[in-house]
Amino acid sequence: MFNQKPPDLSERRGVVKDRIPEILVYMQESVTQDITVEETANRFGYSKYHFSREFKRLTGFSAADYMSSLKVELAKQALLRNEQSVTNSGFDAGYSSVGTFSTTFTKKTGLSPREYKQQVEALYSVAKKCEETPTTVVGHKHPLASETSRCFISVHYPEGYQAGITFVGLFKSPIPNHRPVAGVALTKKNTHLFEHIPNGTFYLLACFIERTFNPLRYFVLDDCLRGRVQRRIHFPQDHDQTFYIPLRVALPEDPPIVVNVLKLLADSLKT
Repeated sequence: MFNQKPPDLSERRGVVKDRIPEILVYMQESVTQDITVEETANRFGYSKYHFSREFKRLTGFSAADYMSSLKVELAKQALLRNEQSVTNSGFDAGYSSVGTFSTTFTKKTGLSPREYKQQVEALYSVAKKCEETPTTVVGHKHPLASETSRCFISVHYPEGYQAGITFVGLFKSPIPNHRPVAGVALTKKNTHLFEHIPNGTFYLLACFIERTFNPLRYFVLDDCLRGRVQRRIHFPQDHDQTFYIPLRVALPEDPPIVVNVLKLLADSLKT
């Protein structure tokens, strides 16, 4: 009679949901210790299977992908802010293998660590030129017209924020660590019509880089304004819909902005 009834599935899901901000911050603080998903699950009293399933259901991304993105973001900061060598920046971010670090970094940013460091000045020049242009579409391959959709976006800024570049993209994950299926860089306007969007399920994410003469501010985006549409967007169901994106300051539990937005911008200008 002293046995307690185990919590049902809905109760356990609620517990994980309530602890997601705490879990994300813990993973950020522990990522350099090379912790595993299983160790994180155990730390909060869950099995690896239950934790992994609920984490992805609640956040939209896997715990492993989140940890990997955190490491790449730390490596970016070590490369640029601390001017570390490629090898040391990988070790500082918790990688034990330079090869694994280089491969993961390249996959998520579009450039190898060495290229990333070398191209800062060139990509910064691209950003300064873009700031004088109202809209630059970040290129993507257009599917067949019969298989595409469109949507209208409107970005809203906190009071006092005006000059700069706002990057908006449709991503396959809530972590912007890959090329978006469609994207745009806005400078002198806050609206855009996305066309030729392939059918599928996406996340609409945005970040704002305030105009500055400090090149590193265009690459290390941990404290820039950001925003997203809270629900997943489905095409063709959401064809011709209008989406409002309010920008806000970064929160501790926000996933890192890993993708090199200026590299996407530079690539689009070449096509």
